[in-house]
Amino acid sequence: MAKLRLEGEWKLWIGIGVFFAGIALYLYMISRPPMEGGEYLWHVTRVIDSGNLSLKGSGEVIQIRLAGLRVPKSQEEAAKDFLTRTLMDQWVRIKLLREGPNKVKEGFIFLSGEDINARMVRQGLAEIDRDERDFDVRPYIELEQEARREQRGLWKESGRGAQ
Repeated sequence: MAKLRLEGEWKLWIGIGVFFAGIALYLYMISRPPMEGGEYLWHVTRVIDSGNLSLKGSGEVIQIRLAGLRVPKSQEEAAKDFLTRTLMDQWVRIKLLREGPNKVKEGFIFLSGEDINARMVRQGLAEIDRDERDFDVRPYIELEQEARREQRGLWKESGRGAQ
């Protein structure tokens, strides 16, 4: 019977093992969503309407509603267009406040650290819901007053706000 001699073959097998371990690590790293400030980001897959978005992250798909905003009918198309141009196919950070009806989560969306809810109020695309109790609305009221003073968006049309 012939003897099997393993002299240099172990180096080949170690090399193959390291190669496959490297591929596995690479695939693991690219499959994870990016992070910002220690939190995983969510990918905007669809803008449903002027205040609702569909997000995907870490294998989960959620629907989120922008909390504390009232978008008047006259601004719905402009608000949806703004959200589509700004957020579609972007990675965003979310801050959830609560879960509403039909498992729709409500909260804030941040793109590169900027509060999109605040930006919509500042541009006059929405006004703040003053009955909101889950967060401090005062900074948003100041932004709304700025938009009203400078007659942006819905304040340009009637000066009265959402009806």
